[in-house]
Amino acid sequence: IKMIEKLLGEISKDGLSVYGFNETKQASKLGAIKTLYVCDNLIQEKRLDNTFNELEQIMKLVDDQKGNVHIISSSHDGGKKLSGLGGIGALLRYNI
Repeated sequence: IKMIEKLLGEISKDGLSVYGFNETKQASKLGAIKTLYVCDNLIQEKRLDNTFNELEQIMKLVDDQKGNVHIISSSHDGGKKLSGLGGIGALLRYNI
């Protein structure tokens, strides 16, 4: 929950953060993501939609760029908050 609270804090002050699938995808392409948070229910949803490859590419790109990837359980309070943001968010290395 502390990780998600940090993300929410950055979002509230328009800090070094992004959330939502497209915004996070764009930040990953720019190499800007320091820490990626993905909710497990987003992973399940993408697998059911046969669009998991797109999410997997984001996670792999962040990992390749020496960023951290955290899978957050949707049954946890932090996961519920992350689900409200589209199931994906990130802390950034720099503002974009």
